[in-house]
Amino acid sequence: MSTTATRARILAEATRQLTELGYAAFTIAGVRDALGLSSGSMFHAFASKPALAAAVYVEGMADYQRAAITAITSADSADAALRAFIAAHLAWIEDHRALARYLFGSLPDEVMAEAARPLAEHNAQFFGVLDALYLRLSRAGLMAALDRSVAQALCIGPAQEYGRQWTRGLASIPPRKLTRALQAAALAALASTSSSTARTRRNTRRTERD
Repeated sequence: MSTTATRARILAEATRQLTELGYAAFTIAGVRDALGLSSGSMFHAFASKPALAAAVYVEGMADYQRAAITAITSADSADAALRAFIAAHLAWIEDHRALARYLFGSLPDEVMAEAARPLAEHNAQFFGVLDALYLRLSRAGLMAALDRSVAQALCIGPAQEYGRQWTRGLASIPPRKLTRALQAAALAALASTSSSTARTRRNTRRTERD
């Protein structure tokens, strides 16, 4: 079996075990034994428990980002792109509940340190698409010109929080059923910044005239 195929098998089994057991109870030995691999094969592919857990995290985030990027870039208008982003976000969470719970959880620093470099490569493209989306929305008059971190919090924050609750069994409505409501919430939140900016400009001009 090729190195690539072995790595894929390891990641699939590690994903299953991490999402079922949690990081604390997860072990490389458990993955090795489940797949019938030698210790040498395991450690050739992944040198440590944090490295393997980080690889699962990065692969999961990359899959989510691909779905979001496809949705955003396929839309014909700024409004449609934002709606598509929210829909893709909720659909991915519903289709990958256990993995989403793992990605949204608090992982040890050792795992995030291992994930930092490979994740940065994926984030570069994803953040570029988000920057283009928020610029498009701003130029369409649907939001003020905002830093990406602020725009992202307003746009995806409610959907992200609901996803966290749903993946943990604290909410019962499947995410897809809330798509329209959360799309409307995102549009309203972003639009409020445009209105606020416009009011500030009007007040500034009024003060200058006075």
